[in-house]
Amino acid sequence: MNRNAKLALGIGAAVVALAAVAFVLINVVGGGDGPAELTFSDAPSTTSTTATTGGATDTPAPGAELDGSWVITGGSQAGYRVLEDRIGGIQNIEAVGRTSQVSGGFTVSGTTVQNIRADVDVASITSDSSFRDGRFAGSIMDSATFPTATFTAASATLPAVPADGETITVPVSGELTLKGTTRPAQVDLQIKRTGEQVQILGSVPVTFADFGIETPQPPGLSVRDQGTVEFLLVAQPG
Repeated sequence: MNRNAKLALGIGAAVVALAAVAFVLINVVGGGDGPAELTFSDAPSTTSTTATTGGATDTPAPGAELDGSWVITGGSQAGYRVLEDRIGGIQNIEAVGRTSQVSGGFTVSGTTVQNIRADVDVASITSDSSFRDGRFAGSIMDSATFPTATFTAASATLPAVPADGETITVPVSGELTLKGTTRPAQVDLQIKRTGEQVQILGSVPVTFADFGIETPQPPGLSVRDQGTVEFLLVAQPG
């Protein structure tokens, strides 16, 4: 075999090896683009609660009070969204991890909402990549030491009590706790009333260094140093 033939074979082998590495990085290490941002359509479907009187059915009256205690229940989701740059920045992937292990609640009196709290089980957050999930629960978030991420707010004021099926936007000043570090967090919550449930949609931009979270840089990947915490909460009287 002459020198040119050996060189061609060597180049060919290198190309195959690089292609294999790229395949692993894209399909094993990082997965593909995650699901789109959460919307109210991601909540379980409900129908308005009805009461039967003499054969007639009644739905909750528009503007009916929400007074009382509310608990976060099944159908809730929370997680993260962050960009990953791959193969020299040629390919950008939006990594998304989510969990349904969310708890908490709040109380309502008229248009005042108090004692707002949402707790997220960090270790249960998963994406489309087991490699990413292992690093996230381990060295990134240290979920064994800090098992819960939390958002709290002392109070918020509704512009009005929403009617059944209506969505309102409420600015909330609270605190976000990630990996044991608590920082102020401002979020515009979209609140939708649907039957006996209240659905709450929102997201909080996060700079990882503010929470002492190390930005991982696996071989072949470059993870952005900012991301988003997003959530869809489903609450019912409790």
